[in-house]
Amino acid sequence: MSILLATRDTELANRCRRAVSAEHQLEIADSMVALPNKITTLAPAVILMDAELLDRPIDRQVGEIVALSGAGRVIVMTPAPDEEEEIALLKAGAKESSRRGIDPESLQQVLSVTYGGGVWVTRSLLPRLVTELRRYAEGQQRPAVEKPGPDKLSALTVREKEIVQLIVGGASNKQVAMALDISERTVKGHLSNVFQKLGVSDRLRLVLYVTEGQGARSLTARKR
Repeated sequence: MSILLATRDTELANRCRRAVSAEHQLEIADSMVALPNKITTLAPAVILMDAELLDRPIDRQVGEIVALSGAGRVIVMTPAPDEEEEIALLKAGAKESSRRGIDPESLQQVLSVTYGGGVWVTRSLLPRLVTELRRYAEGQQRPAVEKPGPDKLSALTVREKEIVQLIVGGASNKQVAMALDISERTVKGHLSNVFQKLGVSDRLRLVLYVTEGQGARSLTARKR
């Protein structure tokens, strides 16, 4: 799997190299001019985008990069936390927003979520993000999330329901694993089963599914 990093920052590039596992290829684009050709040539699975290369408001250019990337998943690395900007980036099609100063271990977690087809958001932002996406969907194309039904939720095992409730609360896979005293690999396995049973493709759509009306009540009511 190829990963394309767009940055002129040597220190950031070195941290990203330490975060990328050996089986993945990391390529560097050091300017916005070089980026389109790199995307076309490499067809990267993941694009790590240094926000310092972008003109503000950065969500407009990010939308152009997302459109050019095809199936590639775009992660924008920003200098400081900004909820408004993070929501704008997600609406533009970015799959994650992380800090430029992120350490290699944390970036590995972000990339792990990305490899699994998920969307990474900060825990504090999740409740607001769900509200914002609902509001945004009224005038735009709504994410493909069907209305929740108790039959599908009742098909989850007790352990799967525990994991779903933690995920809806904003927990990462690592936090879920610690809370339930299981491995992260086990968490990922349960999540794959949950996605399949509920017909959703990633964590964000899982949250939207469960929080749609009776879904959250049904899930809580069936927990023993």
